[in-house]
Amino acid sequence: MALLVKKFGGTSVGDIKKIKNIASSILQSKEAGNEIVVVVSAMGQTTDDLNCLAESISKNPNRRELDMLLSTGEQVTIALLSMALNEYGIPAISMTGSQVGIITESIHGKARILDIKTERIQNYINQGFVVVVAGFQGTTLSHTGSMEITTLGRGGSDTSAVALSTALGAETCEIYTDVPGVLTTDPRIVPKAKLLDEISCEEMLELASVGASVLHPRAVEIARNYGIKLCVKSSQSDSSGTLLESQIQPLPLKRGILELTKTVNSLEVLENQAVFSLSNIPDRPGIAAQIFEKLSEASINVDLIIQATNDGNNNDITFTVSELEVKKTEEQCELITSQLGGEYNLKTNMTKLSIQGAGIMGRPSVSADLFDTLSQANINVRLIATSEIKVSCVIEINNIPKAIRFVAEKFKLSDTQIFVNPIIEKQELPEVRGIALDKNQVQVSFRKLPDRPGVAASICLALAENNLLFDTIVQSERISSSKNKDISFTMNKQDREKANLVFDALTKKLPGSYIEDGPAISKVSTVGAGMAFKVGTAGKIFRALAEQNINIEMIATSEIRTSCIVLEKDSDKAVNAIHDHFELDK
Repeated sequence: MALLVKKFGGTSVGDIKKIKNIASSILQSKEAGNEIVVVVSAMGQTTDDLNCLAESISKNPNRRELDMLLSTGEQVTIALLSMALNEYGIPAISMTGSQVGIITESIHGKARILDIKTERIQNYINQGFVVVVAGFQGTTLSHTGSMEITTLGRGGSDTSAVALSTALGAETCEIYTDVPGVLTTDPRIVPKAKLLDEISCEEMLELASVGASVLHPRAVEIARNYGIKLCVKSSQSDSSGTLLESQIQPLPLKRGILELTKTVNSLEVLENQAVFSLSNIPDRPGIAAQIFEKLSEASINVDLIIQATNDGNNNDITFTVSELEVKKTEEQCELITSQLGGEYNLKTNMTKLSIQGAGIMGRPSVSADLFDTLSQANINVRLIATSEIKVSCVIEINNIPKAIRFVAEKFKLSDTQIFVNPIIEKQELPEVRGIALDKNQVQVSFRKLPDRPGVAASICLALAENNLLFDTIVQSERISSSKNKDISFTMNKQDREKANLVFDALTKKLPGSYIEDGPAISKVSTVGAGMAFKVGTAGKIFRALAEQNINIEMIATSEIRTSCIVLEKDSDKAVNAIHDHFELDK
């Protein structure tokens, strides 16, 4: 007998007919001998309707009262589904988040789960009941000691389901949606997008965090941390769906920190790196493709790729390679600059230092803490590149002992969590698994910043302290103005206006610097675990865009993801171009 947790989203429970169909499918699963826990969202657009009601009263409603209101949506669904199950002769009971024992932080609107007290729900399971749980909500103790309802934020029902699976030790967590599973990209943009049979949690975490909406990143984070087998299926068909599995050693479950595991779980150092900076090259479609095709023709394996925003008609692209490949990279850079113009610069004796952990996602303070820690150690950061689960920076190699000591102490990392020049076993994995598009981004650049320790830290700390999320941070160097540097990043559209006060204060502290907003943009992110083992993937991505005359505004990479910032008007075309180029429909 297997314990299964099944989660049904708002579209899957959108009306009474759909609720009855779900009850029928649960009957079949129950008759097959399974124990069932069901997690449901509010019906259809109920949550949006409730938000509109609140906004008709107040443009800035009290967060506690808003949680009280929004939590009622799921209560309607659990009661109706339990009634339907009982009509089929299945003993069922509905339970709110607080009745189940989901304990959260004392934060209204976006609380994280601390613990789940499973005694009551386990008792009902043992008696043969199907327990129908309200997703998206929990409970916390207020400062006065009274119990308060909290909500988990958008996508919170996914998080509820995976957290319950973890606490109950369920064999599988099944997430039912209105699509057949995880697709190579959004089928509304690419109609021939293909269903993936499987995907790693690491790849899904990158995709979910950069625009793929089939699963909430926090749910993937929990599944990754605790080794939960997660399956995404359609509630409208019998497709087998997509299986997600974690590639890391599962963490032990400790009471009181279910969703709040350590934000950083490892520190990685890659020594003997060389930094090549191509400066004052033309800013037009196809340039990045030409550069990285030349490098891949020479079998040069590029690691970090960073392109900040343009400077007039020119741009800079910086990348890192192993020092073993410096000679042939110099030869290629000579060819590139002779053909395209511009100049290149080489810095050796550099090291890439990276912190990694699923807990980094959505917590801007982590990047800020890393840069601040290096600043306190008087270590200047030469390059920065970020992803959803990793923050990397390039520093001089003679600073490594001090950097390791300071960073390990800051994030409380043991010797077993520090990896110097790790050997990664090559795996035959797809270089591109999927493509995500995020249209809710704006591009901001800090121009003419002083090149000294602590500058990146001051910017990131100021944003983090004001709870402003930033993403795709890139910092590269201009050869012609070595005393200055630019830092560019993207942030959510709704946060841009709120950030003005922060930006004004920062530019006053950093004389000579100024803020520059970019044009309307979107972020196109290509993800694949095999990307780290194949030479030339980035060049193929850039070529796909160049063939459609799409210019790249910014580039930021991690081992398994390449993100390109493109003009918003080109975003759908960009996704189609990359999807076709890698033949993902096949």
